[in-house]
Amino acid sequence: MQTRSSQQDFGDPESEYRAATETAAIFDVSDRTQMQMSGADRHSFLHGFCTNDIKGLLSGSGCEAFLCNVKGRILGHVFVFASEDSLWIESVPDQIEALTSHLNKYHLIEDIELVDRTGTFAEFLVSGPESAKRLTEAGLDVAALEPWRHATVNVQVGAVIAECHAKRVDMFGLPAFLLTTSVEHGDQLWQHLTQADIAPAGLSVFHSLRIEAEFPWYGIDLSDENLAQEAGRTERAISFQKGCYLGQEPIARLNAMGHVNKALRSFVIDSPELPPVGTVLLNPKNEEKEAGRATSVTWSWSEGKPIGLGMVRSLFFEAGTELPFACESRTTARIRNR
Repeated sequence: MQTRSSQQDFGDPESEYRAATETAAIFDVSDRTQMQMSGADRHSFLHGFCTNDIKGLLSGSGCEAFLCNVKGRILGHVFVFASEDSLWIESVPDQIEALTSHLNKYHLIEDIELVDRTGTFAEFLVSGPESAKRLTEAGLDVAALEPWRHATVNVQVGAVIAECHAKRVDMFGLPAFLLTTSVEHGDQLWQHLTQADIAPAGLSVFHSLRIEAEFPWYGIDLSDENLAQEAGRTERAISFQKGCYLGQEPIARLNAMGHVNKALRSFVIDSPELPPVGTVLLNPKNEEKEAGRATSVTWSWSEGKPIGLGMVRSLFFEAGTELPFACESRTTARIRNR
């Protein structure tokens, strides 16, 4: 029996990766930022700060979005889920202060209440092509959930029935479900699912999967120096049909131009060693010029080599382009197919 933990791996990361890509794996993501927004004006208020259509969210639906400043630069990368009486906002760990400060700065007379729920729940991500099947066999009937739909399901864990909120998010390009339950039932639910042929997996596999899927991590791959379209999530996280919101003008102007000068891209690293995060990628035709910069690096079990994610100039977006690293060894990065 594997103990629940947000650890680097559970002793065999290659097997964990294989489970996540061939069957199903479970990750402990209980440290994610969680906020609850209630009040009659919650949809219209949050709509004014998000790049996606919050007003259009019905109960049981959700979306991915960015919160931006007036210049269209990213202040947060969030998932938003609508229930009957609340909007639930999730992000990567350690974002609660920045996000609540930003939203509260504009809160004047609107009927909303924003409450920090971080740490209130245990949360797991179950991902893989058989994740829906194996969860259903374990008593969590999620088979009917389409991407960005969510529902509350009850599951027998040991001698108790635990309430679990299941949200389908497909973060890595495969079926994936965020499962939220009370802290009290977290360990029991973890044990129940890992005993149901859902393999426990650690952070090394999690980050390998997200880099392969070009899923950015705010504070690592993205910051308030980046424009929304530079994240490479435009089709998923930005609506160009919605009403006004903070940062809309520069985002719409950039869309009208038709391209960005740089954006996140993943690449294979031609070396057995991982180059340091932040290492510069050079223009292959003129190595005195910068072509990009690595923001995340890790091992890829599918490639059999390290992979990375980084901001790359648009001249070098084409798959197969090789960019030298600015380091002593002649290590190169090869842009991956999207």
